[in-house]
Amino acid sequence: MLLVPVVSGLSRTFAQAPKAEMTRVPQYDNDRAVSWKSVIPAHTESTFHRHDRYRTVIGIVGGELTTVDPQGKKTVTHYESGKAYWQEPMPPGATHKDVNETGQTIELIVVEQK
Repeated sequence: MLLVPVVSGLSRTFAQAPKAEMTRVPQYDNDRAVSWKSVIPAHTESTFHRHDRYRTVIGIVGGELTTVDPQGKKTVTHYESGKAYWQEPMPPGATHKDVNETGQTIELIVVEQK
């Protein structure tokens, strides 16, 4: 008996990799502060948000993080690995989104005072 493979059409389905998203990994939350690790993959952005509290941001895997306000004004902050940065609350009513326009993932620890 001779077996002959039969191919009827060429259909391939390519599975798309899930789109990378920014993530927050909780570190702790107590009466005085809350902390999380932000993992910010390349070419991702957050939704618009605001920061109402004083906070420290520590670069774990540093990089250039862009913040964009609703009018499109961009500010680039360089986070150096192993360095801590103090940030004050945003002015009332101000919002921004975080954008990683680089080709590398950025990882930050945020410690926000309550």
